Amino acid sequence: MRARTVKLTWADGELQGLEIRALRVSIEQFFDLAPLIDGKYDIFDPADREALRELLMKFGKVLQSWNLEDEAEDGTSTPVPCTPEEFIRLDPAFVREVIDQWAEALSGVAAPLEQPSPDGEPFPEGSLPMEVLSPSPTS
Repeated sequence: MRARTVKLTWADGELQGLEIRALRVSIEQFFDLAPLIDGKYDIFDPADREALRELLMKFGKVLQSWNLEDEAEDGTSTPVPCTPEEFIRLDPAFVREVIDQWAEALSGVAAPLEQPSPDGEPFPEGSLPMEVLSPSPTS
């Protein structure tokens, strides 16, 4: 049987070292949360804003644990509780990143390669024959 949760990790960038455990959900629940993935909300429309807030709170319940810390100006860190309320207080870029990683993990899309693929040589366009064909004979 598959694990009840998925582990989301970030190997580099600003979120390097972040680990999040999130629930796997049924396809029905995934469809309910799909508008978050599409991101097609008008944040200037109060009804859309409220619907988005409700969906983000619902998504926040999918998150089970994380090692997220808030760093103070003096360099000390305090753990951020993994709750729906704390999730919606985080910055939009972070929220979007978490939603995207979770959706990819659930949909079975392979994670990016750990090391970049080597660059290949450009296709040798000059090696392709580029002659004008003679007109076809008429029968």
